[in-house]
Amino acid sequence: MADPSRPGNQYQHIWIDQGAKAQLGDTYILRELSHPIRKIDEQLFIGREDELAHLHEWLSPSTERQNVVAISGLGGIGKTQLGLHFARQHHQRYSAVIWLNASSEVTLKAAYMPLAQRIRRHNKQRETGQSEVTEQLKEEQAIQLIRQWLSQAENKTWLLMFDNYDDPRLPGTRSSTGYDIRTFFPYSTQGSILITTRSSRITFAKPVRLNKFDDLNLSLAVLTRRSGRQAHEDVDAKKLAERFDGLPLALATAGDYIRRTADSFGEYLQWYEQSWTDLAENSDNLMEYDDRTLYSTWNLSLKQVAAQDLEAAKLVRLMGYLGNTDLWYELFREGAESAPEWFCNITKSKVRFNKAMATLHGYSLIEAMPGYYSLHACVHDWVLEYLIGKIDIALFGLAMHCVAQNVALESTPEHWLVNRRARGLEVYNVEKGNRKRLKKPITELGNAKLALENPEENIV
Repeated sequence: MADPSRPGNQYQHIWIDQGAKAQLGDTYILRELSHPIRKIDEQLFIGREDELAHLHEWLSPSTERQNVVAISGLGGIGKTQLGLHFARQHHQRYSAVIWLNASSEVTLKAAYMPLAQRIRRHNKQRETGQSEVTEQLKEEQAIQLIRQWLSQAENKTWLLMFDNYDDPRLPGTRSSTGYDIRTFFPYSTQGSILITTRSSRITFAKPVRLNKFDDLNLSLAVLTRRSGRQAHEDVDAKKLAERFDGLPLALATAGDYIRRTADSFGEYLQWYEQSWTDLAENSDNLMEYDDRTLYSTWNLSLKQVAAQDLEAAKLVRLMGYLGNTDLWYELFREGAESAPEWFCNITKSKVRFNKAMATLHGYSLIEAMPGYYSLHACVHDWVLEYLIGKIDIALFGLAMHCVAQNVALESTPEHWLVNRRARGLEVYNVEKGNRKRLKKPITELGNAKLALENPEENIV
């Protein structure tokens, strides 16, 4: 039970609203009245102990300074779930816990309206004994009232959660809808603020970068709890968990599908490999992932990338024809000969290429490692199956050309070292929903032109 004598706790009860709450013991997360927040089963939350420890330390209500933390990561990685789980674990530390939809400036302004009305009714109740308020506030008035309330000297121990701030206005970005969330912060630098975002460029907050599950047992635990079946001893479940490479949304979607059908883990994996689009379109959306699916969750990110750098968005499609684990500048640069103008532009210098990749990384579509870039396996599936769909022979040929141009002839000194990296690449083709790839590594085919002239012989 929260201590009623704590500063700011006299405001606690104003957040209770039967039409817009998810109960957290004595405090509440509030969402705009027109769209009540989904209630997430705590039993479905898995892992993230290190990240929870960081949030506990960095969002302490006992500090005199303002605490601002941003959870960032790929769409479907579990940012909202982590934030809500933290709030449930530690709500007693705060005088109020407030959840707000920050997916756009419009939704956030709308979310402030019922909060402002609650404060006005509370203030009138204290002053007159009556809580009825008939005068309606304008949006800007409501925002000002909330910011003032959050700035009051006796009201410092609240937790404010801005969820899905995926369209930030940042230096060097071009977005007609982007906005600066700090214009919604309190006037005084106090309280605790938690932001979830796909952007890795929120520099005014301490970063908590959320990554995939590296421990296979965590992935199996998600499958077990979601499906209601024991996954740890199931060979096919392990194959499924490995295939999804620790992405919570993919694991949760699979488990939920299996729970509602008679299919096994092995059958689900078979449908995923052979009929990706059909399976994706016929899987139910998950409430705790804001009703997003495997193929819709990254569409927003790509749309935002295209608004910043259209050539970078085109490069994502080219990546679909390549393997996803080791992509580097020279791989693309060597294939620029006789390539489309957009590709020549993006590979004309490493600085330009890095800028494009930084944009993709900024929206968490790729990972940047020393010396190379990579896509998550499920993101690669989405690009290959959803963005590309049927084969674009020109783009497919460009991918093959890029790989072939990185193959060294046997007469080249230490050619085996050069070819070791190219040998790890695969060139993919999708036709009528069935994934195909080269029968042999490009290093054994001799050259890309030959493979393109004889696609039926070289592609399975």
